[in-house]
Amino acid sequence: MLDEGTDSKARAAAVRWARWRLGPLGFADLITRVDTSVLRYGRLVTRYAVRTGTWAEEAYAGGANTARHSRSTPPVSLDTLDLWSASPEALAEQSSHLAACRDCHGAGQVTCPTCRGSLRASCSGCGGSGRRMSRARKSYRMVNCSECRGNGTRKCVRCTKGMVGCRPCRGSGTLRRWLKVATVEHTQVRAWPDAKALSAHKGLLEDSKRALQWPGARALASMEHPGPLPDSALEEEARSAGFLAVRSSLEPGFEPLRGKILSQTLDVFEAPSATVCFEFAGRPGFIHLLGRDLQPTKARDASAFHRRVGALMGVAMAGFFALPFLVSAFIGRHAFYEDPDRSGLAMLAILGFWPGTWWWAATGLRRRRAGGATSPARWHDRIGIGLTGLCALVLAGCFLFIRPSASELVRLTAAGQLREAELHADLLEAEGESSPEYIEARNAFVLARIQGMDNRDAVALVRHYTGSGKGTGPLDAERVKLREAWARSAMERGEEDPVEAELAALSSERALPSVMDALRATLEDLRIAKGKAALEKGDLAEAIQVLSRIRARTLASERPEPLLTRAHLLQEHACPARDVRCRASALHDAVAIDTGETARAALASFRGAELTRMERAMTHAGGLGASLRELRSADEDARVLLSVLGSDAEVTAARAALLERREALLRNRFALNEPVEVAQVLLGPSGLEMQRSDVFRVVDAPTGTITYLFVGQGTTRGLYVTTPEHGQQGLSPMALQEAVKRFTGQEFSAKDLVRSGKGVAHVPVRLGRHAALLGWQGDTLVEAQIGRVEP
Repeated sequence: MLDEGTDSKARAAAVRWARWRLGPLGFADLITRVDTSVLRYGRLVTRYAVRTGTWAEEAYAGGANTARHSRSTPPVSLDTLDLWSASPEALAEQSSHLAACRDCHGAGQVTCPTCRGSLRASCSGCGGSGRRMSRARKSYRMVNCSECRGNGTRKCVRCTKGMVGCRPCRGSGTLRRWLKVATVEHTQVRAWPDAKALSAHKGLLEDSKRALQWPGARALASMEHPGPLPDSALEEEARSAGFLAVRSSLEPGFEPLRGKILSQTLDVFEAPSATVCFEFAGRPGFIHLLGRDLQPTKARDASAFHRRVGALMGVAMAGFFALPFLVSAFIGRHAFYEDPDRSGLAMLAILGFWPGTWWWAATGLRRRRAGGATSPARWHDRIGIGLTGLCALVLAGCFLFIRPSASELVRLTAAGQLREAELHADLLEAEGESSPEYIEARNAFVLARIQGMDNRDAVALVRHYTGSGKGTGPLDAERVKLREAWARSAMERGEEDPVEAELAALSSERALPSVMDALRATLEDLRIAKGKAALEKGDLAEAIQVLSRIRARTLASERPEPLLTRAHLLQEHACPARDVRCRASALHDAVAIDTGETARAALASFRGAELTRMERAMTHAGGLGASLRELRSADEDARVLLSVLGSDAEVTAARAALLERREALLRNRFALNEPVEVAQVLLGPSGLEMQRSDVFRVVDAPTGTITYLFVGQGTTRGLYVTTPEHGQQGLSPMALQEAVKRFTGQEFSAKDLVRSGKGVAHVPVRLGRHAALLGWQGDTLVEAQIGRVEP
């Protein structure tokens, strides 16, 4: 079946096979050997059946049993029984026997699954909890379950004495068992000598007639036999094809006594075959071909192609991530290189790297042979390295020779192309260029660029190009003019902050003092005018704020001190009569500014009036509460005066006298049955917290107590002491004695704090001149009421 062109046909078929797998160009040069032969092969189609047996069972309801065997021993053993010895119906009849039920062990009854033999089942009404929600009159509260009376269990109604009938045997205790046999038919197709080398033969590994009609092979023999195919029935073609040697591997495998071969069909074929060997990517490989057209089969070694695909994918991914890096390396140097005229050629060179390196890697893999040798180069092998080298040279030229120049800066400035000129100037400035040609060109460019620009943008541009300090005299002068113009425009709008910012900038830039003094004088005059306008309108706070911002008072056309003094004196007259802090602060500030005697006389008059008021408070002839109020008010004013005026001997002495007078009034007095002012002074400014108009809570009460003061007509009438956990925790006698001692100066007698009794009771006792009630719950003290305590 072989002809003279089989070798060339095999090579052509291998090249086509490589092309469809993205093989390299010139794959024919990589082929090292072609082995051709006539291959005899065949297939064995086996149809067989397998029987499986399982024991089936049902409840025995009495009557005759066909096997009439005992209830314990089955008539046959499933492990040694030949399932093909009889029909499934006969085997079922032969194996039928009686057996005891496994669930109830022949008793016919099992333990009740509901109560588990306890005769008590979980209540379905409450779920076993004994409690359920009551909806009577929409009360929605938990009550005892009415079905189980709160026990959670009820008498089981499904069993009798804890037992129920067995379900599998229906209470008989006996099952009838028989053998149930199932038959499944299978078809197995096996080929020899190698299934992968025969995969090109269509239909060979299927139970199909297409295998006999395939035009690539010639059918030598075909035989079919019911049951196993006997060796005596084999023809010479089957024997010569080696069927006898491989028959055992082609037969189906099944368990003895379970499987049976129904029929076997043997087909023997003959077809041309070829094995094409090649070396690629440093590794040997082969492809097996079969048939008249030498079609590729699955018997092949294509690992070299997989290696090539992996390497090329790696190169492609590396190029994908390297492209952005190279682009940023060129463009990210400066905005100068982002211009399309300069970046276009570099981008084209960078994009050429990707296919160039990919082609270069593919060429290296194609030429590589096993053992480190290389195959001869072809014309297309130079494309990859040529494209990569050309792109590298172009990109290196872009890095080295694309540079800005002073001459180009002059040309662009003269042509009015200021945007392009700015790129040149910015890059040259960043590189520290200091040649006279560049300095002249830069100054000309900056002066041309700022024409028509916004003042702030122009200042930023000039500041950017004056950082080097080389030849920046014209630019510095222009920047001073820009800042001066911006400051004067801000003063025309009445804005001060921009002017201060420009003065600070001019100072840091070391501008001429004459320029800064002129701007400062104009700014201070503006503030003088604003202060006068605010005084005329009566806006004293605004006038003081504006006039206080004047820094260079000698440069202003008018001194600001008289105006500030007048504003503070007017502010003192505008303060409320009893706002001591406001009046004292205004007079103090006026004295600090005024160099004359007007403010000092006003402060002395105010101070004398306050000292006189303090003396009147010490000799107040009213009641105790009114005297304490006057003393407290005078003391607060004295503290304010000292905080504003600083150390003052007369005010300090007056305050000390006030404190002595207050101590004399409070000597031997306690908070109960006294004016409220006494309790407020004794307990401190934050010692009482108002709960309502006649009840105050004592903030700093003894530990473990809560204490309230009851007030009537300005006098403390009663004291109530209890615990934070009233009704749940008793009142400590020691804590009660501490609270009573603080507010009355007396203590309960020991016998009053002891009681043996039952129930709740309020026991009246005496606490010196105060009537008291002690609240008891059994023998536990829970509260105490001293004096008049309203509910």
